[in-house]
Amino acid sequence: MAARPLALALSLGLAVAACDGRPAPPAPGGGPDPLEPLRRFEAARRAATDFSRLPSSDRLLGPDPIALRPVDPLGRPAAPGAPALLSPLRGRDALVLLDASLRELSRAPAPASPTGVAVMPSGEVFASGEASPALFRYVVRGASLEPAGRIELAGVRGVRDVAAGPEGVLYALDERAGALLTLRPGPVRADGRLEVERWDEPIGAGPFRVVRLARHLIVDCLLDHTLVVLPVGADGRPLPGGAARIRHDGPIWSFDAIETDDAGGGLLLAAGGVEDRPLDRTGGSFGYIDSFVFLYRVATGARPEAALLSAVNVSEHGVLTPKAIALSALPSGVRVVATGYGGDRRAELLFRATDAGLSAAPEVSTRPLAPGVAAMAALDGGAFAYANPLLDAWLLDAGGEGAAVVKRPVQDGGADARAEELRLGEALFFTSLMAPWNRTDGPLSRFTCETCHFEGYVDGRTHHTGRGDVRATTKPLLGLFNNRPHFSRALDPDLTTMADNEFRVAGALSGHDPWFSLSAADAPWLAELGLSDAARAGLPPEALRRALMSFLMAFSHRANPAALGRSSFTPLERNGARVFRDRCARCHAPVLRSDDPGSAVPFERWEELVLAPEGAIVWGRAGYERTGVVPYVHEDGARVPSLRRLYKKRPYFTNGSAKSLRQVLERARFHDGSGRADAPVGAAPVGAAPGAFFHDGAPAGEGLAALDAGSIEALLAFLDLL
Repeated sequence: MAARPLALALSLGLAVAACDGRPAPPAPGGGPDPLEPLRRFEAARRAATDFSRLPSSDRLLGPDPIALRPVDPLGRPAAPGAPALLSPLRGRDALVLLDASLRELSRAPAPASPTGVAVMPSGEVFASGEASPALFRYVVRGASLEPAGRIELAGVRGVRDVAAGPEGVLYALDERAGALLTLRPGPVRADGRLEVERWDEPIGAGPFRVVRLARHLIVDCLLDHTLVVLPVGADGRPLPGGAARIRHDGPIWSFDAIETDDAGGGLLLAAGGVEDRPLDRTGGSFGYIDSFVFLYRVATGARPEAALLSAVNVSEHGVLTPKAIALSALPSGVRVVATGYGGDRRAELLFRATDAGLSAAPEVSTRPLAPGVAAMAALDGGAFAYANPLLDAWLLDAGGEGAAVVKRPVQDGGADARAEELRLGEALFFTSLMAPWNRTDGPLSRFTCETCHFEGYVDGRTHHTGRGDVRATTKPLLGLFNNRPHFSRALDPDLTTMADNEFRVAGALSGHDPWFSLSAADAPWLAELGLSDAARAGLPPEALRRALMSFLMAFSHRANPAALGRSSFTPLERNGARVFRDRCARCHAPVLRSDDPGSAVPFERWEELVLAPEGAIVWGRAGYERTGVVPYVHEDGARVPSLRRLYKKRPYFTNGSAKSLRQVLERARFHDGSGRADAPVGAAPVGAAPGAFFHDGAPAGEGLAALDAGSIEALLAFLDLL
């Protein structure tokens, strides 16, 4: 097939004003539309789907081993066959005990959606879950992992990560509230609960990783694009003042650090993240979003500072979205091992010691490693263990040239029953398969969807669109199946059009036809996905697009921890639902399919569906609205977005000007029926006619009212459930 014109619009990676929305042109010579079979496939799937009960994707996409932690708090190697590592299974609410060969020894229940595990100096184990307010406690007896109590954290919806200090304290991250919790557990009571001393402090937006060193605590705040390095006192509590902060233009996905013995008592820190400069979209594609490894020297205390020593473009070496890196000291300098969730290489960066310090340009060596590494742990003899949610496996890397990487699939009740195209679609989303020939020359970048959509959600950025002064925040890419048309500006009518546009735009300027086929020769690691020999022999363009569509159909929101286990609203939440019905539901419609008004859910059923695990109501609508959030991404405004899982979407508004939901509600103005006001909003006159609603920039004049304090509190309580 002849090459199609490259779209000058922006990709799905940027959500709001992303794709141009133009349908792919028909085949040359007036032949049949090659996308028509995909449209029939999509229509059939939609007709057969009960959107009120669409299951959460965290259960559909496998067990997802997400982290690794040595059992021994001092990191001493384990004897053969003895417990060596702990790994939470995010998709199965379980914590697994492994030996050093990554064979499962024991499994125990974990908090909902477990993502963190810590080992105390005593050997006690604590696990956290992003959908649970409790930390589960365990003891290791022989080769068995045994539940042994829990810490209940009042006022917390979930804990994204947890770490332990040698003083017997725990550090927990409340991602939703942006808080660091320092905990001192007491003894276990008769009912299995642990008494605990607790100190909370704000830390930043989207904290999701925490590590404790001897003298420092480090927190990665994803949405703030900031690493916070805190000095720690003798009691284990972070000291007031003296924190050093490393802030980038985009998200930082991983870090590792070693403390130094210099006079300042500082540390060396390696971080993996997106290129530290604004995204450039003037060239019609994605500019300057390569993956980088950064090396910093950090000092805390009276004069906190972080000095950048080196910034290495690891996308050049096939390492994309490095979620796991390891920093170690060598006699000749320091070494950083970087792995990529989206690339198929592992890179080793050696920074040589010089008279002036460390060399800024490291010696780089690489070797193949399947994509999907989310965590790594150093083992004895230079070996590494990797947790890989994409492959639903642990990997054992003995190290050294030519050493084979051993794959240990998670035992999950038999063979993987997921369709091949679902597994392939997940890989297309999270790896470079959608644009395998991209380059890193100048502004050109090698990237994946996750470069801008961490775990499918957002990156906290507000991007310049390249069109005048229009800026746009990223949006989640979960829940698209029943939330069309897609994109606030383009309004792609269906997933078929959107998927085809993504292939065209993702590889723009790569020099390759976006209507391409893949084979095992193009990506040898496809065998690790469990695809059949026939599939790996040749994946035609239609099959690749259908696989991406199948994944996006299944990529539904995780259950909201605020609603888990509940069957009724509180009085405040019920009042918030009424305010929402009266003030918000005209645009943010309570529908099961955003482009189908006939799927509206009556108010009497809101409670049932909001508190169901699926939380299936879209709270969005097709079509543009002009609500004062300027500049508008389209001359008619912006598409009404879905409000599902709002706590994962910061910042708010298409222009990113609201940092919290409270700010969103405090800026709202609406016509209360007492009059009419007319005044300009931005460059366009907008009248406050009856029924008018403004999210921002409301015209001054008679007849516009603000939400009262009681309504704001009630709405915040209700929105927290969506």
